[in-house]
Amino acid sequence: MARKIYFGLIFKIIVVLVFYILSIIITAFVSYDDLVTTEKKAGILELSYGILNNILESRRHEKNYFLYGNEDSLYENITILEKSKEIGEKILKNEKNLSINPNLIKLDKNITIYSNKIYELLSINKTDIDNYKTITEEIRHYGKIITEISEEIVDTEKNQIHTMVSTLIDQLIIWSSMAIFTGIILSFLIVYYIFKPLSVIKSATEAIAEGKFRKIEVIKTKDEIQQVMETFNIMVFELERRQDQLIQAEKLSSLGTLTAGVAHQLNNPLNNISTSCQIAIDEFDGGDTPLLKRMLNNIYQETLRARDVVKSLLEFSRTQNFALREINLANVIKKAVILAQSQMPPDIAMSIKIPEDLAFPMDVQRMQEVFINLIINAAQAIQGQGKITIAANKDENAQEVIIEINDTGQGISERNQAKIFDPFFTTKEEGQGTGLGLSVVYGIIQKHHGTITVQSSPGKGTSFFIHLPLRPEKENA
Repeated sequence: MARKIYFGLIFKIIVVLVFYILSIIITAFVSYDDLVTTEKKAGILELSYGILNNILESRRHEKNYFLYGNEDSLYENITILEKSKEIGEKILKNEKNLSINPNLIKLDKNITIYSNKIYELLSINKTDIDNYKTITEEIRHYGKIITEISEEIVDTEKNQIHTMVSTLIDQLIIWSSMAIFTGIILSFLIVYYIFKPLSVIKSATEAIAEGKFRKIEVIKTKDEIQQVMETFNIMVFELERRQDQLIQAEKLSSLGTLTAGVAHQLNNPLNNISTSCQIAIDEFDGGDTPLLKRMLNNIYQETLRARDVVKSLLEFSRTQNFALREINLANVIKKAVILAQSQMPPDIAMSIKIPEDLAFPMDVQRMQEVFINLIINAAQAIQGQGKITIAANKDENAQEVIIEINDTGQGISERNQAKIFDPFFTTKEEGQGTGLGLSVVYGIIQKHHGTITVQSSPGKGTSFFIHLPLRPEKENA
């Protein structure tokens, strides 16, 4: 048989956390790298603006010269252009793979040409009008070229920074969406594989506390949760088996008590049979046919009475699996009364108010045990004269049968009412009871998917109310 491989819950949690942490680390690393690159680009853009501003400043001095003829403006122009060249050389030196590097090289060459033309202008005689005019046009031409190149450098860097910022925004949206989506998936997985099984186990545990032993559907998580659920089902099976053993043990205890009473019950019909036989023998020779017939009929009735007592005892003692079948409630209660009557003093009256046509699915043997326990308990609660009433009616709206067992006994204190269905709880003297009777009754009613409650006041008697479904669940049927 192939061995089941379970990945532990801790292992799964660690894997998920490692995955999540690695995703965050990768996101942080990528974002950090992009931010560093963007920061560098911002620095280069700042230097590019420095080049552009210097060139624009030098062009302003160029115009001042042509407007006012001040040669100092041209020298100032050359000085500023040297600063632009130094900035360009600094960028080329520090950054080897920039897209603006070809433009920086091109700018440097044109600045050199432009500077040379200014020196040439300073060296010629202004009276040489043609040469002066030619050099002036060349200066303006190369001035325009270096201005355009510097503007192109700035625009290139600006566009690249805008692109990088947009990329960072897109990455932030993508990674945030992935983190949110992963968080949602993890939440669902945690709910399905951890909280849902725990909720199922919690509900099943609460059901066990109410006496309902139901197995749970095992969720295939292949970890400790699945093992706990499988173990839980084993525990439910064992609890149910032990409850059946407890019921059987209480039943045997009740059987021993009832057997002694039945022996006493059989004495009366046997005595009547014996007396009738003696009268019939004495009158046999006299030929009093009507008397003989009456005695034989009496013997027959007493025999039936003894047979019913023994039959009820045998049915009660027989062990069988839990099984529901449609049965008349009045017949079940009458048989229970026959068996319990041996434990009732003669001054306790019994009243049965059960509709003769009231029938519904039940386990006859176990329900008989319920009624026997409740009748005996009621009888033991009555001191002196009293009355036990068993009544039942059908509630069509709730689709259930309500059975009431009422006695005129001493009643139960409010403190004890909360504990009477607990195993081994008893208010009787030591040796007078096991404290299992009502616990077994509670378990049998729960097994029928019914409920049992008690209403009592000290000195005012007690009523037990049993609610049983008219149509039990299919699994029980």
